[in-house]
Amino acid sequence: MAYYAIGIGGTGSKCLETLIHLAAAGMMPDKQDLYVLFVDPDAANGSLGRAVKTLECYKTFSNNAQLAQPYLLQTQIDSTANPIFSPFNDDNDDKPRLEKFFDYAGLRLADDGAADIFEVLYSEKERTTQLHEGFRGHPSIGAAVMAQTVLGGGEPWKTFNSKVAKDPNPKIFLAGSIFGGTGASGFPTIAQLIKNALKEKPVNPQIGGALVLPYFTFNDEGGDAQLKAKAEHFLMNTQAALEYYHRWNKDLVYNSIYLIGDDSQVQVGNFSLGGQTQQNEQHFIELYAALAAIHFFDKDSEADETDGAAQYFRLNRLNNPLKWADLPDGDGGVKIQLKLRQLYHFSVAYLDIYKPAIDDISKGQLSGDQAPWCIDFFKRNKPNRIPLNDPRTEASLKSVKTYCENFLVWLANIQNSKKDAGKAFKPIIVSDTNGFDLTKCINLISSDSTMEPLNSTALNRLWGNMCRTKGKGEGTDIGKFLSALYQNCEKI
Repeated sequence: MAYYAIGIGGTGSKCLETLIHLAAAGMMPDKQDLYVLFVDPDAANGSLGRAVKTLECYKTFSNNAQLAQPYLLQTQIDSTANPIFSPFNDDNDDKPRLEKFFDYAGLRLADDGAADIFEVLYSEKERTTQLHEGFRGHPSIGAAVMAQTVLGGGEPWKTFNSKVAKDPNPKIFLAGSIFGGTGASGFPTIAQLIKNALKEKPVNPQIGGALVLPYFTFNDEGGDAQLKAKAEHFLMNTQAALEYYHRWNKDLVYNSIYLIGDDSQVQVGNFSLGGQTQQNEQHFIELYAALAAIHFFDKDSEADETDGAAQYFRLNRLNNPLKWADLPDGDGGVKIQLKLRQLYHFSVAYLDIYKPAIDDISKGQLSGDQAPWCIDFFKRNKPNRIPLNDPRTEASLKSVKTYCENFLVWLANIQNSKKDAGKAFKPIIVSDTNGFDLTKCINLISSDSTMEPLNSTALNRLWGNMCRTKGKGEGTDIGKFLSALYQNCEKI
C-alpha cells in the first residue's frame, strides 16, 4: 500500500505544500511512500510554483545519500520530474481556448446539432477566453476539459496509473477549493475518472478528499470585461456546489470528504487572473486540509465503516483564539505541537549557529577546538571521510539550509495567517535582508507557558548536548550530525 496526494488548482497545491512539511516533521502515519502530483492549467501559478519548489527541496534533501539518517524527512515522497499536469500541453498553443479544444469550427461544419448544443452550454465569452491562466472561476469549463484529458498516457498520470494498478490497497487523496474554477471542476471529475479506471483492476482503492470552502477574499478593480473568478460569488458558488455533492456522492465515489472553511475570510490583496502574481501566503486552513489527508491515510477503512453519517466539528473563535488543542491530530494537538516545535528548533539552530560554524571551520576562520562537536562528527581521522570543504559536502549542507529556510517561511505564514492565531502560535520573525535573525526568534511555537523559549540558555544547553554526543549516531558523517542535532532539539 502507498499513499497518493493530488493537489488541484492553487488552493490544492498549497494544501499539498503543507502536507509535505508535515511529512518532514514526522506527522505521516507510517513508513508508506507518498506519490504527489499537481493539476493546474495555469502551470505558471505562483502558489503552484512555490509548492513544487517545496517538493523539489524535500526530495533533494531526503534522496541525498550523503544526508542519510533515520530521523529527518523519513517519508519517501515520489513524483515525476515534472509533477504538474496541465490539460493544455500543446507547445504550439500556449493560450488555449475552449472552442479550439473542442474544435468548435469542426462541429459547426458537421452541421449535426453538436455546435448548437455547445453554444447553449457555454457563452461566447466562455468559448473564446484564453485559458492558459486557469478556468477563471467557471468549473463547467474545467470539468469538460479535464474529462477529456485526465489519466491520459502522458506524465505524471502515466506513473500514477502504473503505481496504482500495482497497489492492492491504494489510498488516494485529492485537495482543492469548492468555490473557484480548477479545484471545483477537478475535484469530482478526477475522482470519478480514477474510480472508473480502477473498476476492472485487482485493487481496492480508497478515495478521500478535502474540499476547501471560502477562506479568503480579494479586491476586484478590473471590471467585468474579462471572464474571471469573483469573490462576491464564492458563497453562492459554494452553496450550489454543496447541493451538487449531496446528490452526486450517493454512489460513493469518495469514501471520505472533508469540508473545511473559515467564515472570517482573510484579505489576500488585489485580484490576479493567474500566473506568477497569483501567489498567496500559506494559511492555517491548509493545515487543516493536510491533517485531513493524514487522518484519511491513517484510518482503517474496514474498521471505520459507518452508515455514511456525517460528522461535524466547529470551532467558535469569536471570543477564543485558535489553540493547539483545536488542531485535529488525534492527540489533542499535542503531537503536532511537539513535532513542529522540534523541526522549528532544528531549523533555527542549524541556520543561525551550526551551519555558520561549519562554514567558518571549513574556511579556517574558526578553530575546531571552539566547536568540539564539529571535530567529533567531521574532523577525526577516518578512512574515506569527505572533507568539509569538498563541493559534495557543501552542496549537501546547502540543501539542508534551503529546506530549513523554506520550512520557517511556511511556518511563519501559517502562524500569521490570522491575527488571533498569533496568540497561540507565537510568531517567528523573519528578516527580509539577513535571513533568519535568531535574536528575534525567541518564542516557542507553543501556548504552554511551562515550555522554555528558544533563548540563549536553551541554545547553550543544546550546544553542550551536541558536544557530549561524541559523533555517535546512525547514518553518514553528515547524517549522524543531523540526527544528533534533531534529536537534541527535542530535549531543549
